Amino acid sequence: MNEQRLQAYLALIKALLESPGNQRASILEAHSELIDAGLVQAMRQVAASLEKQGYSDAAAWLVSFAENVDKNNEALQFLFAVFRKIAEGQGDPQVIYPLLQQNQHLLDENLIQVLNNLAIATLPTLEPEQAQLAAAVISEFGNLVQQFPLGSKANNMEVAIACYERALQVCTASTFPEQWAATQNNLGNAYSDRIKGERADNLERAIACHKRALKFRTSLAFPEDWAMTQNNLGNAYQNRIKGERGDNLEQAIACYKKVLQVYTPSAFPDQWAMIQNHLGSAYRNRIKGERGDNLEQAIACYKEALQLYTASAFPQYWALTQNNLGNAYSDRIKGERGDNLEQAIACYKEALQIRTPSAFPEDWAMTQDNLGSAYCERIKGERVDNLEQAIACYELALQIRTPSAFPKDWATTQNNLGIAYLYRIKGEREDNLEQAIRCCERALQIRTLSAFPQDWAMTQNNLGLAYSDRIQGERGDNLEKAIACYEGVLQVYTPSAFPQDWAMTQNNLGSAYKELGKTPAAIRCCRFALEVLTPAAFPLCCLKTGCNLGNLGFTAGDWHIAIEGYGLAIKAVEQSRNWATSDASRQEITKKAIGVYEKMVQACVNSGQLDRALETVERSRSKRLVDLMASNDLYRGGEIPPEIQNYLNQYQNLQKEIDRERYRYDIDNSRELTGVRTGRPYRAGLSPGKPRLVELEARKQEIWQKLRRKDPVLAGQIQVNPLDFNQLQQLLGGQRETAILSFYSTAKDIYIFILRYQPEEDKVSVSVRSCSNQGYDFQNWILEQWLKPYVQDNFRWQGQMESVLAELARRLQIDELIEQHLAGIQELILVPHLALHQIPFAALPLNSGGYLGDSFRIRTVPSCQVLQFCQNRPPAIASKYGTVEDATEDLPYARFEGERIARLYDIPPSQRLQGRRQATVSNYQHLARQVQALHSSHHAESRLDNPLESKLILGDGDITLGQLMTPGWRLPELVEVFLSCCETGLGNIEITDDILTIAAGFLCAGARSVVSTLWAVDDLATAVFSLIYYRYRQQNLTRSAALQRAQQDLRQLTGDEFARVYGSELQADLEERRREKLPELEAKYKEVQKQLWQAKKTLKKSNLDSEREELEQKIADLKKVGDPLHKAIHKFETIQKRLEAKSREPYPFAALQYWAAFVCQGMAR
Repeated sequence: MNEQRLQAYLALIKALLESPGNQRASILEAHSELIDAGLVQAMRQVAASLEKQGYSDAAAWLVSFAENVDKNNEALQFLFAVFRKIAEGQGDPQVIYPLLQQNQHLLDENLIQVLNNLAIATLPTLEPEQAQLAAAVISEFGNLVQQFPLGSKANNMEVAIACYERALQVCTASTFPEQWAATQNNLGNAYSDRIKGERADNLERAIACHKRALKFRTSLAFPEDWAMTQNNLGNAYQNRIKGERGDNLEQAIACYKKVLQVYTPSAFPDQWAMIQNHLGSAYRNRIKGERGDNLEQAIACYKEALQLYTASAFPQYWALTQNNLGNAYSDRIKGERGDNLEQAIACYKEALQIRTPSAFPEDWAMTQDNLGSAYCERIKGERVDNLEQAIACYELALQIRTPSAFPKDWATTQNNLGIAYLYRIKGEREDNLEQAIRCCERALQIRTLSAFPQDWAMTQNNLGLAYSDRIQGERGDNLEKAIACYEGVLQVYTPSAFPQDWAMTQNNLGSAYKELGKTPAAIRCCRFALEVLTPAAFPLCCLKTGCNLGNLGFTAGDWHIAIEGYGLAIKAVEQSRNWATSDASRQEITKKAIGVYEKMVQACVNSGQLDRALETVERSRSKRLVDLMASNDLYRGGEIPPEIQNYLNQYQNLQKEIDRERYRYDIDNSRELTGVRTGRPYRAGLSPGKPRLVELEARKQEIWQKLRRKDPVLAGQIQVNPLDFNQLQQLLGGQRETAILSFYSTAKDIYIFILRYQPEEDKVSVSVRSCSNQGYDFQNWILEQWLKPYVQDNFRWQGQMESVLAELARRLQIDELIEQHLAGIQELILVPHLALHQIPFAALPLNSGGYLGDSFRIRTVPSCQVLQFCQNRPPAIASKYGTVEDATEDLPYARFEGERIARLYDIPPSQRLQGRRQATVSNYQHLARQVQALHSSHHAESRLDNPLESKLILGDGDITLGQLMTPGWRLPELVEVFLSCCETGLGNIEITDDILTIAAGFLCAGARSVVSTLWAVDDLATAVFSLIYYRYRQQNLTRSAALQRAQQDLRQLTGDEFARVYGSELQADLEERRREKLPELEAKYKEVQKQLWQAKKTLKKSNLDSEREELEQKIADLKKVGDPLHKAIHKFETIQKRLEAKSREPYPFAALQYWAAFVCQGMAR
């Protein structure tokens, strides 16, 4: 440093120290040539001297000024270095970004000031071409800083904006229009991403910039640039705060659709995929139109984008689209909520393969935040674990999303973390709620009403929820704080701008008012909410709010409000159920909503709206069976699509494998073991038994689910509408002596709805009888006293049948029901509820003597809608009969039964399947398609643990209920079925009242009527009952009348009459069977005994361990063969003795177990 320059520095310093503060800027401007590193050094030396002399203020000012000058000089040198590299054609981010990374500390407001000063000082002095080049360099620097991933994003955006604005000093619309338009576009993007300033104002500036750019960038002159700017304008409209939110999103969608006129998948595949992504986001947020449809459109757009954006070709964009697709699945309304969230989680996890914290920290944090939200709402898995997983995801996101680097994103994650703590299960509830409040309050430091009104409203709403549940503090004070939060939210969430959010806040506000006892205000809020939260648009939200409104009315005793709320909630349940694509999900939705139906019924009864009460009862029950019947009726023509046929073939093949596994021993020894089985099972099945069978049944269930997912009802292609009261009235078909009794249990009571013709009114109307204090406890009593003993202790069950049925009749007030409601009625169509499906109503005793079945012909149906399906099938006369007899050749009276029926109806041998070899699965199916009336007399078994595995047991395998309910078992010609088998009307009880039985399977397959059994019936009694039934049918009695007369005749049949009418023929048949089977059985038994004696003899002599082990196993195997043979030989003697004993009894079949099991389902004619 030479002496002359040093003196100039000192003179400038003296002038600055002696001048007023407002003159220092002009002094510096006048001596700008002295502002350099030397001046900084001189200032520091003078400051040190002044400090020693005691002039501390002057010294401090000089030090501060020196630092600013030093920083400005460093910033200036940095700008020169960057501009030089860009001007030299090295604007590549790989060249520039290392320089930016080394100087991140300079990317701040000071750099902007230095840039502005430099531009103001130099640009006006340049020639136009030089000025244009300089502006291009500055603009490119803005582009690079805008996309720079490190440092403060807020500062980066400010630097970029400054660059573009300086460039626009030179590049005007008139001088350099193309460069001006490009810079306007880039400036618009920077304002869209800007963090500082008011968000709403920034977006307005962005829109203005893009619109200015489009004045020059027209679709004709610059189609690609026009398309790019239209896309950017669409992005700005999608995020816009001012104006109507719905209109802004429509404008965004319009922009994107314009872009697609240029960006076609063939010409611009990359850009086309990008627009599909943006369009998907706009549809995801769209307000106009149906919410469910918009989300489906969003998902479709994202999937279109993923056709091009593959993980290998475009990993970053692929990850972005996977993230967005996850968001759409998180919001999705259609389909199953649980599956949608699983799909969302899968998408986020896919995105995180690319979005790592090292490569893309900001994007990684975004996806972690989204993943946390999906776990927060997750249905599958343990709720407690899901919430902990959500909290872990949010805390990971907060490692990147700090309040200094990403304040807006930090606030978003704090908000979401607050929600997770609000619902957290682990830890102390009180502490979790306090943590939720703290998270929301942190978020509100950034999410202010002025800067981010929508986000502010969201967090205020969540804060309100936390105060609503808060444990600390006074309850009333917390609720008032919650109300204040919600009312504040409604300043932003208006019904036009944010209809769903407005409605949900109204719901929350209503809940708070309810807690404070302000019922009218709470009702008003719920009604406001339900104007938006309709069943079709927002079924889950509608269910919640509808229940809230219904409960408010119910508690207040205002039944009309209760009905209003519950009615909407039920529509929402049914909409959700219609959108679900699996039987299990549909069942789960109905199961969770049973309480809503129950309260609706109660409210309707209390208000006297009995017609609506009955409608509600019927729409609540047997929905799964109704779906199956509706689906299978579509295939009445027999045409099955190839894909469904493929699944049917797989299902059938697995069943054959099960049959081979289950009957391998019997099939291998069918000749030798003919007639060995000792009788029907006397309990319902509870498990498949062998592990191999468990595995095969599970595989078969998977095929069933795949088959059902292709079902038109489950796929949403057709919808089954519940019956209205007019349709219910029509079920009586003008029969004035028939009444429908629909039973319905609530938590406290049983209601019996009586639908019948009322002579005094000359119309069909409904009345109701209430059985107080006979609710769910009564249902449990039936299970404990009836079904459980039947399964576990058949002897006990038989012993208490009469007493249990007498008590049941008393509790149901059957005598009072008859006296007060059933005058003039001769036939009852019963629609039982829950455990009542297992009850033989015909055997309910009356005070006057006799049974209910003596006073009325009785039919039962699972639901009125099932009855309607049966009625709507084409009427036909059962002119062609077929029988399936003794398929396993171990029922001594089944062949007798079949022979007598064949004689009665002149059934040819071609329509009779007799014995093991004829009564096969394929022959059974063929016969069922050829005849109008089918009589099955063989073994069957109900599976209470897995109803679809309930089965008809045939010669070479089983026909399961699952098979009967597939399109492969369409029997459109079948009119009536008599299942002279065990347990064909027995099924498991579910809260949804879906009772799946083999009888229901035949109704589903196409039959109009089925006679079935509620338990394991006696072979002899069943044979006699069947013959009596068919004699009455031949006399043209209806099915229910024939059943009634057969039950009466069987129990009144004397031993003498039995011997006279049936004895000799039964004896002859038994003797013939003995002659056929006994010699063969005795020969086999003798051979087995001989082998057994030889094996035992050899065992005594053997000293080798290996030989002894082999012989012991052989002896055990021979006993397994010999013991059943021995029983079979003596079985004939046992049967003979029982037959003789029955002939000597006064009334051999008077006991309930012999005659009461038979029920008629479906149509009477």
